[in-house]
Amino acid sequence: MHLDGGMLPSVLLVLYVVVGALDVIGEAASVDTVVVATKPLLVPLLAAWLVATARRQAVRSPLAWLLAGLGFAWLGDLALMADGDLSFALGLVCFLAMQACYILAFTRVPGPGLVRAWKIALVPFIAYWIGMNLLVWPGAGTMRIPVLVYSAVLLAMAAAALDLVLRVPRPLGWRVFWGAALFVVSDSLIAVTAFGPLESSPGLSAAVMATYIAAQALIVTGFARAVATR
Repeated sequence: MHLDGGMLPSVLLVLYVVVGALDVIGEAASVDTVVVATKPLLVPLLAAWLVATARRQAVRSPLAWLLAGLGFAWLGDLALMADGDLSFALGLVCFLAMQACYILAFTRVPGPGLVRAWKIALVPFIAYWIGMNLLVWPGAGTMRIPVLVYSAVLLAMAAAALDLVLRVPRPLGWRVFWGAALFVVSDSLIAVTAFGPLESSPGLSAAVMATYIAAQALIVTGFARAVATR
């Protein structure tokens, strides 16, 4: 498999960066019309980059799971644009499905695993899961169990990304892992805002989107190129 070096993937990636920057600016400035116009475009642009870059291989495992994950991420983005507990719960379910798809994508790449070789690497993930849930538990109310489950799957995705490092070229493996780590940061900011000690603010919303946009780009571009080099 090879990645297409044509102009279309480059244009799509530039558009993703531009639209992402506009979305972050819209969040920071509290301009809802900008956010509404840009946020729904982000994941489709990245998915289009994946399809245009990997072409037919984008619909085959493991990239098929990555593409499916992007589909759930887009649905999650749309759900979280609405207010209310139901929209938040729907968004959580969609992103839970996305994390599961990303785990399946990462684990479909054969070969040795960093985390499997050094299981002590799981300790920071477990410690973070415990600490974060202790922090948000008092304010989570009826969402406590869903948050426990979602955060466990989120950190399992990050651990699966770290496990990937030994199976692909190191720079690409680390790119995927740092993308997963930024995803953890983004979702943690949402959790401590919704259930924890922080109050929502335009700056915090901008930080959530900036880390999310960077996370998705690092994961998708890193994983697609890693699979292509095998």
